[in-house]
Amino acid sequence: MTHASTSPAETHDRFSYDSLPYPSKFFLQTHPDRLAAAGILYGMDAANPQACRVLELGCGNGSNLITQAFLSPRSNFVGIDLAQTHIDLAIKSADELGLENVEFRQMDVMDMTAAEFGQFDYITAHGLFAWIPEPVRERVLSIFQEMLTPNGIGYISYNAYPGAHAREMMRSMMRFHTDGIDEPHQKVNTAIGLIGVLANNATEREIHRRILEFELKRHRDHFAADIFHDDLGEIYQPFYFHEFALLLDEHDLQFLSEAEIHASSTQGLGQDAVELLNSISDRVRREQYLDFFRGRVFRQTLFCRKGIELDSEPSVDLLDKLFLSSTLRPVEHIDDIASNKIEKFRSTKGQQMQIDHPLTKAALTHLGEIWGASIATTELLQAAKEKLVAAGSLDENWEQQFETTRAILLQVALGSDMIELHSYSPEASTKPSYKPKVNRLARWQLRDANNVITLLHKDLKLSDQTSRRLLELMDGSRSQVELERELRPFIKNVDDLDDDGKRELLGSLKSWIDDSVKDLARLGLFEL
Repeated sequence: MTHASTSPAETHDRFSYDSLPYPSKFFLQTHPDRLAAAGILYGMDAANPQACRVLELGCGNGSNLITQAFLSPRSNFVGIDLAQTHIDLAIKSADELGLENVEFRQMDVMDMTAAEFGQFDYITAHGLFAWIPEPVRERVLSIFQEMLTPNGIGYISYNAYPGAHAREMMRSMMRFHTDGIDEPHQKVNTAIGLIGVLANNATEREIHRRILEFELKRHRDHFAADIFHDDLGEIYQPFYFHEFALLLDEHDLQFLSEAEIHASSTQGLGQDAVELLNSISDRVRREQYLDFFRGRVFRQTLFCRKGIELDSEPSVDLLDKLFLSSTLRPVEHIDDIASNKIEKFRSTKGQQMQIDHPLTKAALTHLGEIWGASIATTELLQAAKEKLVAAGSLDENWEQQFETTRAILLQVALGSDMIELHSYSPEASTKPSYKPKVNRLARWQLRDANNVITLLHKDLKLSDQTSRRLLELMDGSRSQVELERELRPFIKNVDDLDDDGKRELLGSLKSWIDDSVKDLARLGLFEL
């Protein structure tokens, strides 16, 4: 998240992002693959995400754009940021990875022109819009208006009301308490210290104390740079969705969807809420009322030019233009997949769904078997049919069954993140070699981030020290036996496992490494 400035004369040695740069972060929701999939779903003729032009405003140290450029070598990428420190890091990283399809420029967005930069198929601005002055926000929107191609898709994330009201309260108290402190880390530590004291001593327990406790927990997972720039910065302007939609309209742009498609679902809402939302035909008003119910704090909104005719409700037929992936797997072994018996499926996040439709059960089973690869919907339906035929199904009306499965898969994708939608299927080696070798991009990402993006566009969180160390050791020089030998002394000294946890892991280390290597291969983490 990097902010622009209205003061080009401001010296960069005093610019706050030079004194405390943002850490490396990767946002799959901004990848052209995901943006194109949303456009296709709502009826757009989106640009080929494997051969497109992409602009990122406020690119930070370039980590997000570099990841996209590595994964899409036939596309071209441009990153803009005001902080010279960020741009220097971005250029150094791009050179290290040998990327020739990405360019980084240190400049103020106020100075950008379409004459100099041309047009782009995809333009993104993540964590920028709510933290810049009004004239700069106006210029950012004008850049989208001027530089998006006719079928281009824009992405802007921003803090949203009504949820942001609680965050504004916290922000004002943190800023008040740290007034006069300039050193970034001291300012952050002092602010967090205040929240801790408030959370432990608040006398109003029903609302105020819960908010304080929630914010304290949230900040414990954040980098100091996030808190310093986002929560303690001078400018912070959230928006109600209808206000943001009006800004789009004033710049001849229109709402497409949220970057996370399921964010617009009514999943989990009561019957009265669903009835109210279903009675609203205007998409903007419906989204606004949905925010009222959700208490939305943050939005990641996609949009396009106003003249494009969009489908207000995604068509089942358009699913045939997309690729699907899912972690869903049967909870129990399915004895007779061709029967109408209800079966439970569970995702790796613990989400569950039940289904009795044979072809859909076969489709979900196949998706689980090939995870983390993506598959075209048409190919998935054929693979599911083959499973049923092999199981003895005598159904003759396959087109009707295909239509039913399409409708169910679309419903799941729109209502949850249990099924991912993609615009193409990337290539990756899914079988590990004798001496596994993590790909160059992931090895670079490992140095500074808490997650890596695989060659199959999967976000792999590194939640423990041992998993991170395993990835670091897989440089192509060690067999699994050698990996085990080097991990044993490391595990004995890690501080994120207690003694029982260490004994358990050491006792099953060989099988743990074997399972981990197989899983990482399935996710596309190794060199092609």
